[in-house]
Amino acid sequence: MKGMKIDAKKILTIGSREVLSNVKRKQFLIATIIGPLIIIGLSIVGSIMMFDIKEIKVGYIDNFGLDIPNKTIENNLGKNTTLYFIKYDSVEKGKEDILNKNIDALIVIPKDYLETGKVIIYSTTKSPNPIITDTLSKLLIKKLLEGKVDNKTYNRVINPLNIEVYSVSKKGFEKETFLSQLLPIGFAFLLYMAISSLSGILVSSIVEEKQNRIMELLLCYASAENLMFGKILGISVVGLIQIGIWVLFALPIIVIYAVKVSLSIAIFALIYFVLGYLFYSSLLCGLSSLFSHPKDASQLISPIIIIQLLPIMFMNTIMVNPNHYMAKILSYIPFTAPYAVVLRESVTQLPLSEILLSTTIMVVSIIVSFILSIKLFKIGVLLYEENLTLKRAIKIIFKK
Repeated sequence: MKGMKIDAKKILTIGSREVLSNVKRKQFLIATIIGPLIIIGLSIVGSIMMFDIKEIKVGYIDNFGLDIPNKTIENNLGKNTTLYFIKYDSVEKGKEDILNKNIDALIVIPKDYLETGKVIIYSTTKSPNPIITDTLSKLLIKKLLEGKVDNKTYNRVINPLNIEVYSVSKKGFEKETFLSQLLPIGFAFLLYMAISSLSGILVSSIVEEKQNRIMELLLCYASAENLMFGKILGISVVGLIQIGIWVLFALPIIVIYAVKVSLSIAIFALIYFVLGYLFYSSLLCGLSSLFSHPKDASQLISPIIIIQLLPIMFMNTIMVNPNHYMAKILSYIPFTAPYAVVLRESVTQLPLSEILLSTTIMVVSIIVSFILSIKLFKIGVLLYEENLTLKRAIKIIFKK
């Protein structure tokens, strides 16, 4: 950072320009509003379509003696769905009726079901409708327990668990809620979406300004350092606007459950969110400046973005066993630490030494990222090679 001239006024001016120019982009509108709305809409429609079936005709061959009733069967999934069970004597006839769409599926319950637990389902789909399997499971359980247990025991077999979870620490114990368990997962996906979106905005902004030679005009107004800091500030504000809009989508849930969320976990997540955002924004800003075309930039930036998926891929391991060696390793890598540490802290109380070590690594990584990015930015903003290869980019990064 030696010899660096920082002009706060110029940084704020460049940052303001960056905010105004990027929030008007179609890319920002699509990534922030249209994209999430489409995902939410498709999820809702998909769920409704999955279970909004008026009737299902199920053929069956019962060699076990289940005595399937020829009446509407209640189920927990498709509450408006009527299941009609039709008895068959031949598997071949059942297959033929499936192909002719006379029935939706054919169930075969073998004579040795009690020993093997095997049930055969024929259908035109690779995965049977869950309404059918849920109903069949209840019928089988009822048959197996018939005359052996009372209604209370039967209901408990159908719904055996009503779990309350309490986290224990040196401060005492605290009852966990649905949102407190969902918060770290939501944080991981929110950070991933924010940084993925950030990379697209950064690349588009810098590459377009290089192609239009606007970058050269900006360098006449401010130094490369001030220009980069201004861009990072502007993009960060754009990111906060984007996240604010996403939070508004989830506001009803937040209002209902906010009082039940651990304040310490929320603050912890916020700190690591800022650290992760600063690390990625500074690094991506420097790398983006090396390229004159978005397509070329993706060959170097895409792997960095993909690295973020590692904690999400190992999320189940981290949440179930937060002290697993893989979880600890990911906590000390700056690319994955913001995800791994928050996920681990949400399910257990981490030692202070681990938190301090991870935080120190993040802060040092951010400083190194800024120094490296400033070096890249000074070279990259005036670099107009048509096809900058990965090998050439690495040489530029490590050039003294």
